[in-house]
Amino acid sequence: MRSLKFFGPWNVAVTETEDLTCLAEDDVIIDIAVCGICGTDIGIISGDYSAALTGTTLGHEASGVVTKIGTGVTQLKLGDRVVVNPTYSCNKCRMCLTGNSNHCEMKVGTEAGVSYDGAFADQYRAKEAFLRKVDDKVTLQAASLTEPLSCTITGVDKLGITHTNIRAVVIGAGTMGMLYLWVLYQRGIRAFLVEKDHFRYQFSQQNSPPNTPIYKDFVEALEQEYGVENRQIDLVVDTTGQLTELAFKYLAPGGKILNIALKDKVASFDIMKIADKSLSIIGSIDSLNNSFERAYIMIRDGEIPVEKLISHQFDLDDYLKAFKIVGCDINAKSIIPSLAPNCKVLLRLSSEE
Repeated sequence: MRSLKFFGPWNVAVTETEDLTCLAEDDVIIDIAVCGICGTDIGIISGDYSAALTGTTLGHEASGVVTKIGTGVTQLKLGDRVVVNPTYSCNKCRMCLTGNSNHCEMKVGTEAGVSYDGAFADQYRAKEAFLRKVDDKVTLQAASLTEPLSCTITGVDKLGITHTNIRAVVIGAGTMGMLYLWVLYQRGIRAFLVEKDHFRYQFSQQNSPPNTPIYKDFVEALEQEYGVENRQIDLVVDTTGQLTELAFKYLAPGGKILNIALKDKVASFDIMKIADKSLSIIGSIDSLNNSFERAYIMIRDGEIPVEKLISHQFDLDDYLKAFKIVGCDINAKSIIPSLAPNCKVLLRLSSEE
């Protein structure tokens, strides 16, 4: 079978590997239909996120069809269409038992696409407990966005939103930024968007929640929205990691910043203001508190229009083109501006729908 392997920064290749078999009684082998490109994949390839093990197959936002099952599998059968929850948890370690299963102490060696062979491959080996059957009316393409949506729900949960008349901004119009806009919208929050990339700005104009203001500069956006003398903001979701320090300066009392970017970057904050203004700086990653199931239900029921966020699909062998569209030029070993209006780009492994 084919697998897109990571061998070091800017060193990835499609390689031929042996077909997978069930090694444990609760193993399930899936023929992957599609797997989405995530910012984590780009960070691994560029060297910004150094957690990946050499030789690991990349990819974790996947859906497909069950083709082999272990002897202990009881809830799935051959031919079932499924979506993969790649956030493994043992439910026994201290992190799991204190409600932080997304930071399970068994994460190293089990994290799909980072330390465990992921789903940019013809096949993927999963545990039954981390698969969700896909309803007939849901496409496998739409289902593949369950994982990024679940991460979004985790982050919004952490914000503890209790009022809908707050001032809110989402920074970055990639997949996560667009999903945060939509989840906040579903919870009654009108957020504006900041995106300087020309093509992502263009895509967001057509696919954001109704009446979403979109700007290219954060400070200019505050002035346009609230006036030069009243540029305070209550909630900032920074999906880029580039504006967290700047945004901190404009937080209103009680304001919150949520940062989800896996960037090798350092920011400085005024400690006095954190206490004196009751400010919160929050990080979030992965699925938590049943957010994967909640995300799937939102997709199934059409609450989040994930299909319109899928801008491109490429065959696995065209992975260089796929990554370049989103600004990751592997051949040139550089991060570049987007090449076309884009959001979620899928790598297609089979023709299954």
